[in-house]
Amino acid sequence: GLILLSVILTGANVFQKLARVFGAGVLVPITGFANSVASPALEYKAEGQVFGVGCKIFTIAGPVILYGILSSWGLGVVYWGWMMMTQ
Repeated sequence: GLILLSVILTGANVFQKLARVFGAGVLVPITGFANSVASPALEYKAEGQVFGVGCKIFTIAGPVILYGILSSWGLGVVYWGWMMMTQ
């Protein structure tokens, strides 16, 4: 629900105004992440669906997703190795 609300508010140009008024209370991780994905999509939609939205949608959020997946995989391998050694 928070993600959908954040994307809708970003599309309506309301999210940034709320962020200025309420500060970090609006930028909790889940809504801030949704805003960082939706903002470039709206900004570059004039360049087309593929080269505008498709290429620019993850410019800010892409590294977060990549390193989040990579670090969770690495920690999963370490945990698996630890569990194999302690059995």
